[in-house]
Order: sequence, then C-alpha cells, then structure tokens
Amino acid sequence: MGEWLATEASIASYWLVNRSLSTLYFSGLAVLFTGTSPVLAELREFTDVKGRKITAEFLGLNGESMVNLRMDGGKMVTVSLARLSVEDQKYINAHPAAKLSPVILPAKPLIAVTDWNEKLQRDESYFINKNGQRAFRRSIRKIKEDGFASGLWDFAIVEGPYPGLLDSEGMALFGVSRSGPPQLTAGSDAPIVIARYGTGDDAYVQYLRKDGKPFINTRFAAGRPFNSERAWVNLDPGDLPGSGAQRQGNGTWTLIDYQGNLLHAFEDLVVNDFSEGRAGVALDIRSSEWAIIDTDAEVIAEGPFRRVGKFINGSAVVDGRLMDREGNWLMEEKGEWQIERKYENSESDAIVARRTKRVAGKPRFGILRRSTGEFIADIPDEYYVDRGFFDGLAVVRDLKTQNFGYLSRTGEIMIPTEFSRAAPFKGGFARVSLGQIYERAVINLAGEVVWKARLQEIAIPEEENDDALKKTELDAPEGLEKPAP
Repeated sequence: MGEWLATEASIASYWLVNRSLSTLYFSGLAVLFTGTSPVLAELREFTDVKGRKITAEFLGLNGESMVNLRMDGGKMVTVSLARLSVEDQKYINAHPAAKLSPVILPAKPLIAVTDWNEKLQRDESYFINKNGQRAFRRSIRKIKEDGFASGLWDFAIVEGPYPGLLDSEGMALFGVSRSGPPQLTAGSDAPIVIARYGTGDDAYVQYLRKDGKPFINTRFAAGRPFNSERAWVNLDPGDLPGSGAQRQGNGTWTLIDYQGNLLHAFEDLVVNDFSEGRAGVALDIRSSEWAIIDTDAEVIAEGPFRRVGKFINGSAVVDGRLMDREGNWLMEEKGEWQIERKYENSESDAIVARRTKRVAGKPRFGILRRSTGEFIADIPDEYYVDRGFFDGLAVVRDLKTQNFGYLSRTGEIMIPTEFSRAAPFKGGFARVSLGQIYERAVINLAGEVVWKARLQEIAIPEEENDDALKKTELDAPEGLEKPAP
C-alpha cells in the first residue's frame, strides 16, 4: 500500500502542497441542498489508472488537479486526480462539496503555540510549521494577536524584546531586537500595520508598511485597519469617542483611502470596518438604525436595519437574514430560517441557521450556503455548533458526552467528537485539548495531532502524609500534571 501511486502521492501529517496558495473543496457525505443527518466519513476503495487499489476516505480536492485522501491510520495521501480511475473521477467531480466556494489556505502556515521550557523553567512562545516542528529558534517574549494568522500569513507581530514584525523565516522586518513603535496592530487585508506612539492627548497613530516605513505620512489621533482599500480614522483628539466636554459620544470617523485622502466623515455615529467593499454605518447616535455604504460612502442599502454584519462570500447577516453586496435579500422575511448573531462571521460559504418554528421530525438548526441562502443539511439536536465554519469546518459539541469535534460544510462529522476543548481552524490548523483540558495540542484538517505541549512536572516530597498530598493535589494549578510516558 505504501507504494500505491508512488509517483504522485506524498504521505504526510499535513496535506497542504507547497504552492503559493492552495484551494480546497471540502468533502461531505450529506446530499447538498436535500439535507441529511451528520455521519462519520465512510471508507471507499480508490483505484489508480494502473489498477492499484487503496481504501481511504475522500477529504477534498486540493486545487483543481489534486485529491486528498485519509488512510485508515489517519495519514494523508495527496494524489493527482488524473491518476485515479474514471469511476473515481466521476465520484469526486459529482461530490456535493464541489458546489460550494473554495477555501483558500496559506502555502506556509506558521502556528503560534506556548510550551513549557524545562531548561528556562517557564513557558515560552514560538511558532511551529505544518509538521509540528519549531519553525525557527529566535527568542520571542510574546506573540501578539494571533501571530501570522493576523498578518496575512506573511508576517507576525511579536515582542522580542521590542515590538516588531517577523517574516516567515524568523527574520525581523523591523523592531523586535531594536526599539520601534511601542504598540502595533494588524488586521488589515493588505500588508499594513498601525503603529501607536505617545500617550494621552499627545498620542497618535501612523500606518506603516511591513518594513516599518510609512505607508501614509499623515498622523492621526486614532485609526482602524485598512480593508477594501479603506480605513476609518479620528483626525484630531477631539474626534475620539468619549464622554468629555470636548468629545462626542461616538466620535467623528473619517474615511480615508490608500493615499490618505479624506473621503467622508460620520459625526457622532458608529461605523463598521469595510469587508468586500461594504460597511455598515449607524444612522443615529444610539446605533439603533443602520445602513450599508460602499467604498465611496454611497448608500447601497438604506434600511433602516437593526444590525449589519461583516460581508463574507458575497453576503452579510443583516437583521438575522442574508443580504448580498447589492442590498438584495437572499432569505425570506419571516421565513423558515433565522441566523443568530454568534454565527454571522461564519466563513467557507456556509453558515448555521435556526428554524424559526419547531417542525415535527426536523432538528432546530441547519446549514445554509452563505452566498445564496440555499439549504444544505440539517444538524441533529444532539450537536451544538460553535461560531460557524472556518477553513471549511465548524467546531461541534456532542451534548451527550460534552466532547468536541468538527463538522463539515455538508453536514458530515469530519473529525470525531473526542476533544475536551476545541478552537476554530485557521490556516488549516486548530488548537485543541485532548482527553484533559491541560493536554494542549494542534491538529490538522484530518484531525491528526501534529504538536503536543510539554507539561511541567511537580516534585512532591516523599515524606508528606496523605492529607498533605491531597492538599497539594487540590492546590496544584491546572496543567501541571506529569505527562504520560
């Protein structure tokens, strides 16, 4: 079996091929737009053009030409679609997941972790690569935000000891080992960071490139990340949100472009950051009514709406329903489905919705296609989905066992509910806790553990009596148990 498709396949703990970007269409065994209950992935016998066979699970297309399979032992095999038999190609091309928008993953994901260092006798933060190995040896005092996941997988904000940016090779782009801006913020959809200097009324921000040079020479009292080539700024300290005599409650937010041009100002109104060229803006000082504008500050949908979410896959959740970028509703008013606020940032062209009325024989929650509002699959009542879909999978909790796993966009339990804690995927990886909460680990999209945290050992005096031992155990901080051999 190890030589099957040897010329095309690579067996690895992580399936991402080394390309600038990889596109993955995740699998699901539920029938798209008809809806079936989540089931565990099924094994299938795949055959190559030379008649060689392998039993594996189909996990998805890696771009247009590669196929990802999971073997019995959990290892990943990436093969060429053209090397599979005609029947296998038909099966894959007709798979329901192919109807959903692709998931884009980074070519070189570096994941931030914190681990116990026995030599230093303290926790340390560092980055791991796709194989779970330490990416570089540079000493890092603190990883800001979510590391490379917050920096377009191109850079990370760290302290080491000074705030600064690291590239994916561990080289300082600016700051880090020498003094730089005291505060840095990522979050833009371009390689731009916000640097904050000074304190009080003398504080200001400036937009910097990833090499530390000014992106815009103008200084502002405050600013938010660039998205869709637009950012919101407070021009002067008097524009800042606040309650002082010289500050209005919501502040004055001015829209700027990449050149720093002032495009439009919203006085004493709350504004949302742009996403896919659209942003929600409040119409009153209480933020009880909202409209949607484009990057020229022109109104696209005047509402008034009670709430406007972020635009993802061409739509936003507006008042619990999906609306496209042109202001058209994708769901009926008072229809079968309603989307709760906790799911409105769901990605991967899938979103969790709740039935507005109880229907006999139907579970309360289901999955809709985000870009169209079409129904995909039901979610049985014994499962609870947390936050929605990221990298094509959603954290799901089994309400009977209280364990966590991952659900695919088409209603399939892709990774069994066997974790005591689980976080959403980012860049093809997720942080989880194994059998115990203190057993921290990182898994890939196949559910394979690529990294496990070391645990600090506690030396207990041998002469202590039973009562003292019990007290020590009770008082021991979480996460200090001795790891299993």
